[in-house]
Amino acid sequence: MSLPQRTTIDAAIDDSRPTAATGLDGARTVSRIGRRLMWYLIALYVVSVLDRGNLSFASFSMNKELGLTPQMYSIGLGILFLGYSLFEVPSNLALARFGARITLTRIAMLFGLVTMSMAFVTGPISFYTVRALLGIAEAGLTPGVFLYLSYWIPENYRARYNAIFTYSVPAAYVLASLVSGAILQLNGTFGLPGWKWLFLLEGLPAVMLGVFGIFYLTDRPNQAKWLSRDEKAWLANELEVSRLNKAPTEELNTLAALRQPTLWVLILGYVGIFCGNATVGAWLPQILHIYGVPLTHIGMVAAIPPLAGMVGMTMLSRRSDRRKERIGHTVACTVIAAIGYGTVAISSSLSTALIGFMLANIGVYASLAIFWSIPQTYLPQRIRPAVIAVISSFGAIVGGWVAPLLIGRVQQRTHSLSAGMIVVAVLFLLSAVCVCIAGRRLAIQANKETQ
Repeated sequence: MSLPQRTTIDAAIDDSRPTAATGLDGARTVSRIGRRLMWYLIALYVVSVLDRGNLSFASFSMNKELGLTPQMYSIGLGILFLGYSLFEVPSNLALARFGARITLTRIAMLFGLVTMSMAFVTGPISFYTVRALLGIAEAGLTPGVFLYLSYWIPENYRARYNAIFTYSVPAAYVLASLVSGAILQLNGTFGLPGWKWLFLLEGLPAVMLGVFGIFYLTDRPNQAKWLSRDEKAWLANELEVSRLNKAPTEELNTLAALRQPTLWVLILGYVGIFCGNATVGAWLPQILHIYGVPLTHIGMVAAIPPLAGMVGMTMLSRRSDRRKERIGHTVACTVIAAIGYGTVAISSSLSTALIGFMLANIGVYASLAIFWSIPQTYLPQRIRPAVIAVISSFGAIVGGWVAPLLIGRVQQRTHSLSAGMIVVAVLFLLSAVCVCIAGRRLAIQANKETQ
């Protein structure tokens, strides 16, 4: 893949140079944009992860009531990402054409309604159907947000804001751990089991956020009435400098980019990261229960690993921005995740399993945040929507659909939930190798262009 002319592959814009608007504090402008946009994007993603992650808490009673085996449960986990992957590219192209205000709010309202309909499933077939519909409804949210941020956030700030957005994932699991256990206590209220209350109550906030976003979101900086003229000028200059630094790649179209081996190596590197993101909370409550944690305390204990993930992701993402280095940090984070999952697989006590899950959470969330800085930085803006969606789609279909099927089969044959964690650990090690290879190719191409 052809790259912009830079002295190193991870060089970023020097935010210490004079701004387009004299005397304007660029960092304060970015901070203002962050305060305006990030809370909504985080809230949106929190409820989406909550609507996916609540399945792990519902499974305690739902699996027995619906007659779901571990293999069937894994199919339900994965089939969401099959629908998700098939509609990623169209959804991201729609965002690029029609804007985030229409696209993201449509996604929110749809997946909220589908989540609520999970309360009405009656067996494996309806379970699979609604889970597939949930994936279709949510398709495009993650790549759409990362694309949306690339319209607003200059390169030099991107990893930290990717990380701020990625806070949504561990925050959602913390919230799910604390709230879902309480909702399950409604078991029997108005004749409904607790797991049905879980889906009904946790789907409603997404619908409300979608309606609110129609009036709140701004598609592009030049439409932002809440920015001053100088702030718009500075931001336009920063984003334009970023675009010009990629001038050699601007002639590259989407099909040509997808024929580049480097891109596919990078896509393969995303598979393990996506798999980890999709499964990091899926089996935690069940494994904690195996180690003797009572149902009344599982929510509190399950909140510990994602909290550790938030702290670790913050430190590693800031370090990546400070050093202006992406590849090495992504590789290191995937290795940390692999060590965490491996620790869970061989653990023989609750404390060891918790340490493993804490490492896994740190590695998963940090690698997710920093990885997306790579395509955001090196892809030309014209092809960015489609290619980012392709990366996300491939990760979803392999890491979110195929991998959980394999995990479920391993678990069913070994009669051990922990055994499936070895599969995830191996995928993360493969991701580390792929990202490392892609980084070396990017370095070679960058050096060629600077000669």
